[in-house]
Amino acid sequence: MNKTLSAMGLARRAGKLIIGHDAVMLSVRNGRALAVILTADASQRHEREIEAADYEGKIIKLSCTMEEAGYMTGKKSCIFAL
Repeated sequence: MNKTLSAMGLARRAGKLIIGHDAVMLSVRNGRALAVILTADASQRHEREIEAADYEGKIIKLSCTMEEAGYMTGKKSCIFAL
């Protein structure tokens, strides 16, 4: 899991990580999201909204919390997209 969080930090610095509910949902609807990443403490509503948008990409569920993901990415959020 630490490697995943490190990769997310690298993606953020490269400008390829989308952070936050509204930005992720916009990228899902526009077909730009390759993968959606949810933390362990993300609500079920987030996953239902992604599935309702007919997203066919990969949904990755991390075992870390929003706090841990925020530490590695620089912004506290429970939903991310690449």
